[in-house]
Formats: sequence, structure tokens, C-alpha cells
Amino acid sequence: QNEFWCSCYNLDRFVGIKQEWMGAELLAAYVDKRNAPYVIWTFIALICAVYLWLSRSSEKSDASSSATQNNRDHSRVGGKRRRSSISLDGTLLGAGGALNTDAVGTFLDLCAASDLFTLAVVENDAQELQVQRTLETIGAFDSGLQRHRVMFSSTADGRASMVRQLQPSLHIEATKNIADTLAGKVPEVRHVGSADWPSLASATSGSRSTGSS
Repeated sequence: QNEFWCSCYNLDRFVGIKQEWMGAELLAAYVDKRNAPYVIWTFIALICAVYLWLSRSSEKSDASSSATQNNRDHSRVGGKRRRSSISLDGTLLGAGGALNTDAVGTFLDLCAASDLFTLAVVENDAQELQVQRTLETIGAFDSGLQRHRVMFSSTADGRASMVRQLQPSLHIEATKNIADTLAGKVPEVRHVGSADWPSLASATSGSRSTGSS
């Protein structure tokens, strides 16, 4: 039995040696002294090409990741949205809380473009609910307006006090005496209906009326 296993072992070694010899013979058939340098340099060039391709792929991946992170950082730090506030009375809402349909598109754009606080004068809870429903109906909350930023006061003077506390970078106001009161108290006040800002659209876009001096 030992002789049998020894014979099998010797046979395996013979087959392995024969395969290695056949491989070397096959390589020798294609490579000789004349073309050996070309084969060697071609092999080296292929290795270098693969290495460069892998390096570039890695660099592109790193650059993409870096750009994504930079965009995220910019949106959190350098790309902060402007804090704005607006009096709904006289802009989006008319007498008795009626919706000014011409102002809806402009108002929704403002909701989407800034961290907006809205202020409305109401006398009771029913009127508050009416304002909330109007904002819901026109899609203000879907456009970016936050429900906790919908604010109410019982008087226009109370609204002015709330705006001073909020300190927005821009307040859009439809009541002249409130706009005058806030002038110098917050960074910028735009009085809708004035010569400079005749409409809500002009006040939100920042385009002064060409007729103003």
C-alpha cells in the first residue's frame, strides 16, 4: 500500500513538472532574444496603464465626495437662507381676510426662497384659523413656510413690536406708519404700495420702481 501511495505521489510530481515545462516551452515559442524586450516593456506599460486608470478613478471619487461635502457645508454655513418677515394684511390678505389671488405666486416664491415669518392682525381664534386655512389652501406650507412661523397680533403696533424682536434682514410691510416705525429698527423695510415698492412682486424681487427717485 505504501508503494501505491508513493507511486501516486511521484506521478503527481511528474505531471506538475511536465505542465511547468510545457508552459515554459510555450512561452519560449513566443518569446526569444529578439522580441523579449518588446514583450517585457509591453507588459510594464500595461501595468502602468492599469495603475494610472485606478488612480484616476480614485481621484474622481475623492473629488466627487469633496464637492458633495463642500456643497453641504455651503448650504449650512455660507448659503444660509435670508430671514424675512411679511405682514399678510395688505399684501396676501385684503379686507376681512380675503385672499389677494394676484399675490399668491409671489408669496409662495418668498416662502420657498427665505426663512419667512408671517404676521397677521386678528381679533379672535376664528380669524387665526381662517388665516391658517388660507395658507394651507394656497400651498404655503408645502412651499417652505413653517407653521410655527405664522404669527398673530391684535394690533398693527403689536406686529411692529414682534418684528423688532424677530430682527429679520428684510420686512415687507403694507402699513405706512408701521413701515416708518420700523425704519432703522431692522436692517431693511420695504413698504408695499409706496413709490419705491408699488407691489408685492417688486418688494420681494428687490426691483425698485423706475418712477421713484
